[in-house]
Amino acid sequence: MVYQKAIKEQWTPYLFFTVVVAALGGLLFGYHTAVISGALIFLVPVFHLNILDQGFVVSILLAGSLVGAFVAGNLTDRIGRKKTLVFASVLFILGALNLGFSHTYVLLIVGRLISGFAVGVVSLAAPLYIAEISPPRLRGTLVSIYQLAITLGILLSFFMDYLLSQSGNWRLMFILGAIPALVQLVGLFFLSETPPWLFKKGLETQAIALLQKLRRGRNWMNQIDVMKSVSSSHKLGTWKGLFAPKLRFVLLIGLFLSIFQQITGINTVIYYAPKVFEFAGFESASSAIAATLIVGVVNVLATLVSVWLLDRAGRRILLLIGVAGMTLSLLCLSGAFFLHPVWIDKISLISLMAYVAFFAIGLGPVTWVLLSEIYPLRIRSKAMTLAIFTNWGFNYLVSLTFLEFIQTLKPQGTFLLYAIISLISFWFILRFIPETRGKSLEEIESIILH
Repeated sequence: MVYQKAIKEQWTPYLFFTVVVAALGGLLFGYHTAVISGALIFLVPVFHLNILDQGFVVSILLAGSLVGAFVAGNLTDRIGRKKTLVFASVLFILGALNLGFSHTYVLLIVGRLISGFAVGVVSLAAPLYIAEISPPRLRGTLVSIYQLAITLGILLSFFMDYLLSQSGNWRLMFILGAIPALVQLVGLFFLSETPPWLFKKGLETQAIALLQKLRRGRNWMNQIDVMKSVSSSHKLGTWKGLFAPKLRFVLLIGLFLSIFQQITGINTVIYYAPKVFEFAGFESASSAIAATLIVGVVNVLATLVSVWLLDRAGRRILLLIGVAGMTLSLLCLSGAFFLHPVWIDKISLISLMAYVAFFAIGLGPVTWVLLSEIYPLRIRSKAMTLAIFTNWGFNYLVSLTFLEFIQTLKPQGTFLLYAIISLISFWFILRFIPETRGKSLEEIESIILH
């Protein structure tokens, strides 16, 4: 295995800078999806929103994400990974400004759609970009930095929501989302395309020069022949090619992993945490948002642990530990709402903290890492498009139905349902998810196809 000789590769300053700029897409993803959590409380009286309207304002971003994720696959193949990220940055700026200056319900919806489209595009382009520039032994860590950036974006939105909750300035909550997009837009002008994409387009000299900037170590040149052979042996795959006999199984693994990441209920916490805490007895908007902020801090800290462990412990074990912990946490939360003890507010906070922490260790970062690893180059962008499109579709479904579930099943029944689904996902991971730690993208492709 040629790639095994390259494990002594080291960080370079350019690799670090490249990962940080690309990972800002994750921060934008997190901020723009989660900022509605605190803003929604103030939007309700301003725009006279009923329960259905509230669900629509939250979930319309996910409808835009569905379209963005579907379009992103062709964009990354045709114009490149970098230019697709540039496109997403511009959309984030437009979406944030449109939301901040909205004076009608229609403009609010349009702004959420634009932001959602950008989130869908970046959810494919950013992890794909990072995976293709990363050395094999660092790839899990580097791609998981994207998930860490998502959690930082969520925490930043919770923090800004909390700071602005006293004044009720929901407009500024949205407008602040344009700042990191502008920073990323500037940074992208200093980045190059990924080596696999350059090899695929016949730009061999540029690809080799980029590898020199990205990777350091005496055997890094061994990777060139492997990457060239894999890139040149395939044309970019068609949508029909996704369902070739050898690829169906790996495609289904990615699809089901994407589904389980959502239907275990994580985004009900991200989008509706203040609402959940209100159900649990937190009396003011500020106290509910403050509790949400604590959950956001836990999310970041647990993701840091996952980043540290991914290339040490492996992907599969983190998934199993994470999903097992999520199941137990959801059962505790359901039990608290069912029994409704006097300290339900404390139990709900601790349960949600544990649930988010276990998600951040496992399903959160590992899903994005595996989606960027398991697909062969010729179908990678299209397969990721389908997986992420599915991910956003179920995200939309969960967020749209959460408040209805709360009304019909009550909080205890809703969280029990998510616990049962988490248990099913544990079985799926135990039975079907492979370990990819330490293997190059080309080695993983060779194992899958032969």
